[in-house]
Amino acid sequence: MPSDRADCTTCGACCFGTHDRYVAILPEDAGREIPPSALTEIDGRLFMAMRDGHCAQLTRTADNRLTCALYRHRPEACRAFRAGSFECGRARTRRLPLAEAMRCPPPDLPNALGAPSAKGPEAEPPPAHVIGPPTRGRMPPAT
Repeated sequence: MPSDRADCTTCGACCFGTHDRYVAILPEDAGREIPPSALTEIDGRLFMAMRDGHCAQLTRTADNRLTCALYRHRPEACRAFRAGSFECGRARTRRLPLAEAMRCPPPDLPNALGAPSAKGPEAEPPPAHVIGPPTRGRMPPAT
């Protein structure tokens, strides 16, 4: 449940959206220092690039806070979104769980438990019974 006090610089709920046209770049943004890599063009219009259901500029800090990599240069659409407003409350109600999941991802359980990693070139292939179901009555085709 969202708290009564909305902290615009750490929440991130408003940065989550369901489509690539979530944050439009407006004429008022012409002088802002928004790098081209942060933008995407769709049908001749510019939008903030999205990644995994949120603005690609939303990042998690080492202390698990969510911040905007372009906060000082963020687009007008983001500046107009006021902390504590009706829209903010709506975003926090609908999307705060997504932001919290990004802020506090589940631990990597195998590593947390001290199990060997399945990643990297030294990883062994899975046992044959994991690769596919056993054949019944017939030998698999020779390769």
